[in-house]
Amino acid sequence: MSNSMPLRPVVSIITPTYDHADFIGRCIESVLGQSYPNWEQVIVDDDSKDATADIVSQYRDPRIRLERQSNQGAFELAKTYNHALSLATGELIAILEGDDFWPPDKLAKLVPAFDDADVVLAYGEAADVDAGGQEQGRKSDTARKIRRLPYSVLYNNPVGSATRYMLLTEGRSLVSPSTVIIRRGALEQIGGFQFVAGLPLTDYPTFLELSLKGKFHFSRRILGYRRRHETSVSVRYAQTIHDTVSDFTLAFLDRHHNRIDLSSSERQRIQQDWRATEDRLHFSEGRLLLLQRRWPEARAKFHDALKSKDLKVRLAAAAGSFFSWLHADIELLMKLAGRAAFRGARLNATDQKS
Repeated sequence: MSNSMPLRPVVSIITPTYDHADFIGRCIESVLGQSYPNWEQVIVDDDSKDATADIVSQYRDPRIRLERQSNQGAFELAKTYNHALSLATGELIAILEGDDFWPPDKLAKLVPAFDDADVVLAYGEAADVDAGGQEQGRKSDTARKIRRLPYSVLYNNPVGSATRYMLLTEGRSLVSPSTVIIRRGALEQIGGFQFVAGLPLTDYPTFLELSLKGKFHFSRRILGYRRRHETSVSVRYAQTIHDTVSDFTLAFLDRHHNRIDLSSSERQRIQQDWRATEDRLHFSEGRLLLLQRRWPEARAKFHDALKSKDLKVRLAAAAGSFFSWLHADIELLMKLAGRAAFRGARLNATDQKS
């Protein structure tokens, strides 16, 4: 019909998954519940040992495609993402890992942003949820900081405005993968999802490269739910991620020195900023070790976290150390404090190969 609305672009949703039997159903249901109908979901199962693939196979919607591959592991995640990208047909690419999920209006809110040809990436706020999918009681520190950022950083306008902030530790969380849609053409210009040796993630280096390619669009709505649990890559490999990303930022600066003009003092600030986050990282490691009943090791991590200049981190570390003597975890305390608890996901005896 001549007066009908034009067909909106296809959004290809890339969903890497591994041993997500407890979570993948919620993930898929959140896609099926989208008010925006023009999508496909490419689910790449990394040779799960649980019932993940069986659960996916129960969904008969033709827009959902399951691809099984031999195990690549967390440290080859970029390869899995790019395999999914090669199978995708859409001009827009969304990310939704198998343990995360969306609100019903996620696609409808962000797709119109790409009417602006200069926009390469659109995103929104993310909310942390626990293993059972319950949203934490208070906004994360990241969410509160994002609310105070200037337009130029949030929208990367002019192009490159977000880059400097993203090189800082808190800037790594500016763009949460579960909220993102990317213009495929821009993604292909940078060579697809970025691989960094020794880094079990691809989103941060990819988003950094895109920050030099075009503008961003930001929505202040929650457009992705990020599940925090003891088996997630971001929790299990927190120290590795921190160390590798801090080295990567300096390499990124060297590679793009003609685009990012930093003084020696600004560069030094970036290095100092990454070192300053070690204490908070040690606290998270201690939480995980408590859940694994490795009491002395947990106590050692909390002891390291007690050196933090942040009073809240020191108090939490003191509580963690006390509970390590009681042979108990602190997940209930974290929940009472409004944080997403790690408890609820069973740790698999068989780890992914790396």
